[in-house]
Amino acid sequence: MRRIVAFTVLLSLLACPSASAIDITVETTGTTRDGVIYSLYLDGKGEEFDAIDLSIVGDGVEFLRVLDFWKGFLPPGPGTPFTINNILLAAPTFQPGGRGWSLVANDATRTGIRIAGGPLGRKIDSSEPIFLANAMLPVDGRGVYSATFVNAGTTVGTATGQFPIIPEPSSVLLLGLGLISLAGTRHCTQRSER
Repeated sequence: MRRIVAFTVLLSLLACPSASAIDITVETTGTTRDGVIYSLYLDGKGEEFDAIDLSIVGDGVEFLRVLDFWKGFLPPGPGTPFTINNILLAAPTFQPGGRGWSLVANDATRTGIRIAGGPLGRKIDSSEPIFLANAMLPVDGRGVYSATFVNAGTTVGTATGQFPIIPEPSSVLLLGLGLISLAGTRHCTQRSER
């Protein structure tokens, strides 16, 4: 029996292509009265690639406090209450967290963000997570992201996902009251059965 199970596992591993280890990690890094701040990080896990194309889109909602680096504002780092996408342009000596990448697309609007590019003539050092962008959405807002990772013109991986949904405080309160009432009802029915 063990041989059959081992053989089946081996066949399934050989039949399924290995998935790329490259990923985008989304962290909820803060909340304000206006919305929730998400920070996106590139988690390459040491894979080799030289460019990334990342899109972040609000799902029926607009991003809050969209910043435009080109208007003279130095982009803040992770967790700041602004939607930004361009700290990668800044040189590391000029801005902590800056990478000095060459970007062919670097656009932030109220409905979406797009970053495409990388370091010219070099590989992206993916041994540690790299901060890519902040996205600030309304508390009940939804958003999705997709990324393509390229090495010498060949796609080596993709990543897609959505931002975690943070329920409104009133929703959490209603859920709590519902659970309390269910517990009370159960207690009363158990008591009446005795």
